[in-house]
Amino acid sequence: MTDKIRRNVELAAMCGAGPAALVTIALMTARPRTVEDAIDFVHTHRAVIASAARVQSGPTKLAELEPEIRGAEEIARVVPEAADHEIRGRRVFRDLVGKRSFVQVAAFAIDGVELSRSDADLLEQLGINTQLLDPGIWPINIIRRVAAHADFTHAVAAGVCAMLNPNMAVAPVGAFMSVLDRLDEGMRAGKSVEQQLDLWTSRGERIAGVGRPVLGPDERNAQIHALARQHGCDLGSSFRLAKRVDAHFRLKKRISINSAGLQGAIMRDMGFTPRGASAFCVLYFMVPILAHATFGEEAGKTAGHAPAA
Repeated sequence: MTDKIRRNVELAAMCGAGPAALVTIALMTARPRTVEDAIDFVHTHRAVIASAARVQSGPTKLAELEPEIRGAEEIARVVPEAADHEIRGRRVFRDLVGKRSFVQVAAFAIDGVELSRSDADLLEQLGINTQLLDPGIWPINIIRRVAAHADFTHAVAAGVCAMLNPNMAVAPVGAFMSVLDRLDEGMRAGKSVEQQLDLWTSRGERIAGVGRPVLGPDERNAQIHALARQHGCDLGSSFRLAKRVDAHFRLKKRISINSAGLQGAIMRDMGFTPRGASAFCVLYFMVPILAHATFGEEAGKTAGHAPAA
């Protein structure tokens, strides 16, 4: 682990990353389980991190993955002899530019999903539907506070760290897809959707993609249903199963499915995996992060706060 930490911090330092980023990268590499472990880690490895961070020269060649973490067929590569790049066997300039939309290429790169133009258009509209930028939203609040006193880079990093958690934004999309996987498996064994949900909730399980404790019923759902009908995705097996989940919780708990659950159902019908769907949806949530990092830095300057160098 020490060797991996050193390599990651050295490479980030070569790229010009600042002190906060270098320590964050070291921590992400180590993946401490508790706050106390994280503090102890930085204290214990401070000499290694500081030494690796002192690298002065920039990168002189492409980085190499260790053999044990390489894929049998890597996701992408540079193809210098063709003056091109490759993603999952497709050439970027030859096969994708001008022939696929950004959303289609993103889905293919992230999860290997070949989207139709209609499905890509639907995912683009769903991305617009997620754009909640109110500064009272918790991760955005953090971004604004950082941007006012630091700079754009620190604010973006803080936003990503705050947004990517198990409780909000992208994680519930994939988690609800996993719920649908479990329900399908149970139905094949003869258990109804309602029986399974009753059992899980009786054990205290929290069902991802259902409920919205602070803001109440999800105002984005009506738009998702309309868009799904418009694009012919409302009859997909996952979407219909999601509606049964919604009906169950409306009846039993007086709560409803949220937009993450509906998004996950639509993407499951498109062929996404749970992890791939969550990863794809990060694209949506980068917009509010970037918007507030930019706006917050300018607002901080107006208020007389000079961002840190």
